[in-house]
Amino acid sequence: MVPPQFIDSFFKDFPAVVKIIWILAVVFFFVLLSLILFLKVVRFRLRKREAYIKSESEKYEISIVDYLYAYENSEELDSNQEKLISNIKLSLTTSINRKVFVNTLLKLKGEVSGSMIDTINQLYKMLELDQRALFKLKDNKWHIVSIGIRDLRRFKVLEAQSEVAKFINHPKMEVRRQAYLYFINLFGFKGLEFLDNLNSSISVWDRIGILEALQGIKSQEILDAGKWLSSKNDYVILLALELVRIYSLRETQEELLQLIQHENSEIRLKTINVLNHLYIIEAKELLIKTYETLTVKEQIEVFKLLENMGAKEEESFVLKHVTSEVFEIKVLALKTLKQIDASKFTGIKNEISGLESFKVIDFLENTP
Repeated sequence: MVPPQFIDSFFKDFPAVVKIIWILAVVFFFVLLSLILFLKVVRFRLRKREAYIKSESEKYEISIVDYLYAYENSEELDSNQEKLISNIKLSLTTSINRKVFVNTLLKLKGEVSGSMIDTINQLYKMLELDQRALFKLKDNKWHIVSIGIRDLRRFKVLEAQSEVAKFINHPKMEVRRQAYLYFINLFGFKGLEFLDNLNSSISVWDRIGILEALQGIKSQEILDAGKWLSSKNDYVILLALELVRIYSLRETQEELLQLIQHENSEIRLKTINVLNHLYIIEAKELLIKTYETLTVKEQIEVFKLLENMGAKEEESFVLKHVTSEVFEIKVLALKTLKQIDASKFTGIKNEISGLESFKVIDFLENTP
């Protein structure tokens, strides 16, 4: 150990700035040393945790596989199976063990099929893990609630329907998303009944997620989306319009025609698009009557509809817009006119002015 007298004499003749630098250097050295030791401890613990998780996962996997094959041969539990379940239950007293076990179950669910998947879901309930998931729904932390709903969905706990329904209007989008997926994955098209009581928003990504989940459902059940087109929640209407378009629900024609006058421009735009997709001719007259009250985007969509199903009766309306200041409307009007009355389209060159309009007509004349 260095004597204090030596340190004192060593610093005695140094300026104050040099002394401060030396002190800081010593402090930083010990801080750096402490951080290195801390990181080594953390790394050691992480490695130990990883090794433990791997070891427990392998043990659980062996136990689950033994249970599955024994259950496949006999639907009644024997003494060995009961002992195995009892041992697993005793090991699930810690959160890390429960997490490892659930992840192992999910891994095996992805590798098996048929009745074995149902057996895994039953095992999840036998070990009372569904009760733990339900208990998470009472937590004050939103992410814990989200995990609880997710686990109930993954292991098809149908009995939790009433509890999960409480979260469809939760303030956190992530919780609402898990609730939506729970109902759709477990109850198919019938699960969409949660829309009846939905007051909150549905993001674009959630709409996509819901539609993708529905596409994975193998069911011949007829979807009744008409009631949601009259919802007071605009987000529900937008989702319902997507359903009407994807599943070609022409029986919703009356509700669709009423939506043309909806106060939300996004809904009106989407409605016109759906009417065009379903080829509902009755929409033409109403759209022409309300044309001047629509936004430019909606007017363009109206002319797309007329291009698809225009007839001689709409010729006078179309002619009014062949010189529109909106280029898209002008082009669509000319294309529609060409389909309705080719001779009128050919002779219209003498009635319009402007190089741009001539170029459009020349292009359309040479387009099949």
